[in-house]
Amino acid sequence: MKYLTPGPVQLPKTVVDAMARQPPFHRGDEFRQLFKSVLDKLQALYSATSIVMPGTGTLAVDTMIYNYVNPGERILAIVYGEFGKRVVESARTRGADVVELERDLPPQPDEVEDILRRDSTIKAVLLVHNETSTGIAYKNLKRLVDITKAYGVLLLVDSVSGFPAEPLPPEVDVVATASHKALLAPPGASILYIGVQPRASGGVPPSMDLRKFVKALEHLETPYTPPISVLYALDVSLSYILELGKKYTDTHRERVEYLYSAVRLNPIPPPDVRSVTVTAFLCEKPKEAIAKLREAGYVIAGGMYKYRDRSIRIGVMGDITMNDLKAVAEVLNDVAGRG
Repeated sequence: MKYLTPGPVQLPKTVVDAMARQPPFHRGDEFRQLFKSVLDKLQALYSATSIVMPGTGTLAVDTMIYNYVNPGERILAIVYGEFGKRVVESARTRGADVVELERDLPPQPDEVEDILRRDSTIKAVLLVHNETSTGIAYKNLKRLVDITKAYGVLLLVDSVSGFPAEPLPPEVDVVATASHKALLAPPGASILYIGVQPRASGGVPPSMDLRKFVKALEHLETPYTPPISVLYALDVSLSYILELGKKYTDTHRERVEYLYSAVRLNPIPPPDVRSVTVTAFLCEKPKEAIAKLREAGYVIAGGMYKYRDRSIRIGVMGDITMNDLKAVAEVLNDVAGRG
């Protein structure tokens, strides 16, 4: 069975094999060597302080919000999918006063700037870089970086299903991601890139307190037990990603472009906002399509958000080939043709 889901992804054998070893004591030199290798490679992918903690994407996003948003503070949340709604839920649970800007497609940066110009009480802009539920990516993120810096507000970005295949501009204040999607490793590691120091005045659970993690970095340690087996896998997958360089993104883009050209279903995202990691199609018979693909040896995902019962999603991350994508397209076209 091959997994063409939005994550976890189909892992290369070298990454799977890297996990199969005795985890070392996390206060010893063996762990510090591994941790340094992973941190150096994460730093090479994006220029900001990298934090690795046990968890997945949701915890990374919650950790970002709890460390950079104080209860009662006003924030602007940009929403165009299911995970944008989850970000809003997290911020409201934190006690933030959330201004929710929901659109079918990502709003233009000028619209965001207009809101910030009219409301000087907003402290942060929060958005999903790569919306897994709709196959949409925010392609104008560089302009948002410039706007938020001009208005003195934080830019907090969920790139759980995007980074590093879907490019990020430099100088995003905080990025939340995870090991089990485009970072090509198993689930278990929440990863954050922080360009500014945590600013929460209190109310952060100890296990999520980024100040503790930043302090522990001085000794190449973590404040609590890290996901050691996942770090072994990450060490291998990061080397692979760095070796490919720009080709890593190009490969994902080629896969997405092939699916959108070959599958005879209507795409959800228009061409100018399509993610390079996840495709999304409207489908009258999603359960049948998913079942037929499983019979053929492939696992894809059902719909989410307002398209939950009438769409499918196909991830293009991981150890898959163009032949896999051709086989998937043939099955889907057969199902569509019998509609």
